[in-house]
Amino acid sequence: MENQTVTIERVLNLAEQLGSIGKDANQTQIQEVISGHSLIEIAAVNTHGENIIGSSERAVAAWFNEYYPPSATELNWFETKNGDKTDMSKKIAGDKKDLYQTWNSSNNSTKWGGVGRVQDQGRALAKPILLELIAAMPEDEREAAYLDNNLSPVEQQDKTDSGSGKPSRTRDLYERNVIELGKLYRALNSAENDPVIKAHAKKKELEAVLLHVTNGLKALGAPLEDSDLKKFMESLAKR
Repeated sequence: MENQTVTIERVLNLAEQLGSIGKDANQTQIQEVISGHSLIEIAAVNTHGENIIGSSERAVAAWFNEYYPPSATELNWFETKNGDKTDMSKKIAGDKKDLYQTWNSSNNSTKWGGVGRVQDQGRALAKPILLELIAAMPEDEREAAYLDNNLSPVEQQDKTDSGSGKPSRTRDLYERNVIELGKLYRALNSAENDPVIKAHAKKKELEAVLLHVTNGLKALGAPLEDSDLKKFMESLAKR
């Protein structure tokens, strides 16, 4: 837990800001509000009225998502169970203990893992991030990843095309370019697709596109080695 003095002024100010953005604020909106605040301060907001409690617990979830970023392939903090011995449970044990002490409630476990509470809020906030991570994975790995994360390819489509042709979540233009060009680059460079491209009637056009995509990634400062590019795309998708 970060060493920071908790003052009533900071807690009240944070409570006011969380109340203003509402209970349905997304990960990015909440992170902007809680930036610079400790987990203890965020948890302390919980004591300032029922109308703030929902926002406070969602902010706690956003804090955990920021410090323990969602993964499409590993156990996430919001998937841990009380008493389990997983590596993730061990990682979050200290912060979870501090959270419980701040809440000082006989209902700590319900506030943490109950329906609609902190872990559920964390899962909901992480959903767009997980969909981005899965979309950046090789095509043959996506189906298993969707199943492992209780998600569907349809949700990814709904997220990127909400009916108006506009993304449902605004992504930084640089990040979007790297991820979209990265997907094309990896597909065109895939050993699996190589014979398909060579036999394609538009082989020259596809090769020309690969050259342009490669130059585009270079201009963006993205790595071209497949494993490095994949990691770079995943790091941007987690933001």
